[in-house]
Amino acid sequence: MALVGEEFPDEVPARAEEITIPADVTPEKVPTHIVDFSEMEQTEDELRGEIAKANVVCVVYDVTDLNTIEKISSKWIPMVNGRAERNFRLPIILVGNKSDLQCGSSMESILPIMNQFSEIETCVECSAKNLKNISEVFYYAQKAVLHPTAPLYDPEEKQVNEEMHCK
Repeated sequence: MALVGEEFPDEVPARAEEITIPADVTPEKVPTHIVDFSEMEQTEDELRGEIAKANVVCVVYDVTDLNTIEKISSKWIPMVNGRAERNFRLPIILVGNKSDLQCGSSMESILPIMNQFSEIETCVECSAKNLKNISEVFYYAQKAVLHPTAPLYDPEEKQVNEEMHCK
């Protein structure tokens, strides 16, 4: 809502409506379909259905709430990629929201998670309320799909994949 409306709503709904951003307004010139999820309004089966259609998943956590940070590795990443083979995992962008409420950064807590899961492309801290780094979240999500690092570089093995070498 902050990306499209360029303002923070007075009343934040539990779940934003689905929206497609047209290709002509994105830096990479691709349409971007955004689907929000709310534990209060949807089931995990509905979420799994949306994940099955996704090209990238943004896992949003509250930078002021350690419980939401812990759920990244205990719940959300296993739900997104727990059944996927290593070469077919969806790229994940971690999004630390509410940065306007915290002095400093949540990266100290996030870096171990990023090191544990190779499918995490990056982490962006933002503030929907202050419209800080909102467009960057979607830039990195598009980049993860259009210019994936996973097929070329295996961060777990710390090397270029042999199958990808030109002969």
